[in-house]
Amino acid sequence: MKPYKEIFNRIETTLRKVSTLSETEFNSRFGEFKNITYKNMQDKDIFWILVYVTFYSGMNAAVVSQKLPAIKRHLYDFEKVKNYSEKEINRILKDSDVIRHRRKIKACIENAKEFDRLLRTYGSFREYLESFGPLSKEETIERLRADLRYRFQYLGERTVNHFLMYLGLNVLKPDTVICRIFSRLGFIDDEKNIVQAIEVGKEIAKATGHPIRYIDIIFVKYGQKGEDSYFGLKDGVCLRKNPKCVICGVTDYCDYYASKRG
Repeated sequence: MKPYKEIFNRIETTLRKVSTLSETEFNSRFGEFKNITYKNMQDKDIFWILVYVTFYSGMNAAVVSQKLPAIKRHLYDFEKVKNYSEKEINRILKDSDVIRHRRKIKACIENAKEFDRLLRTYGSFREYLESFGPLSKEETIERLRADLRYRFQYLGERTVNHFLMYLGLNVLKPDTVICRIFSRLGFIDDEKNIVQAIEVGKEIAKATGHPIRYIDIIFVKYGQKGEDSYFGLKDGVCLRKNPKCVICGVTDYCDYYASKRG
């Protein structure tokens, strides 16, 4: 068993050091991710999560984050979006502040229609989720994953976990940043093993007592390139190219660092 708690604590400590936020600001902004649950969300907010994970899928996260306000302006309200025609799609595509990706925009419209059908059947998205059984059980999550991927466009093998995690369920989003760090630390066999990454995420959450959404944001910001003023970061630490090993707090656990030293 890897010393998950020690490794996570060192990564969190290093992130605090490189962030320009004060201790109070760091605890407040990162701490927001400890209290996420679908039970506190309105259906429109849940649909918005479905929209933005669609845009994050396969795209540069920093670019998408900058465009989210404009995307939200057009695609937040599923009751309106479900009725969008080609005319509305063309109107959105003329907005220079959005990501001009016709297929993703059309997917959001189709997803709005399916979301509306689902609510008319179950009454709320919360009722839909809980219809699968106890959401603390892995077999329930597996059935839910399969149904979500069947119902909604752009919920692929990785993105469906992104969606579930943002609802506060105990599922790690196995994106390329997290899988890279996990691979370098020897947590998973290679960067493409997303099933193994999800299981490791659960083990880290269990070892630390933190919600998996908090585990995710710490690892993501540790390895993500690009300035993020909200978290006081110019760049992360464990970058794909030119990682900042000199300031990394876990080099003694890192297979990548050991290989570079020869």
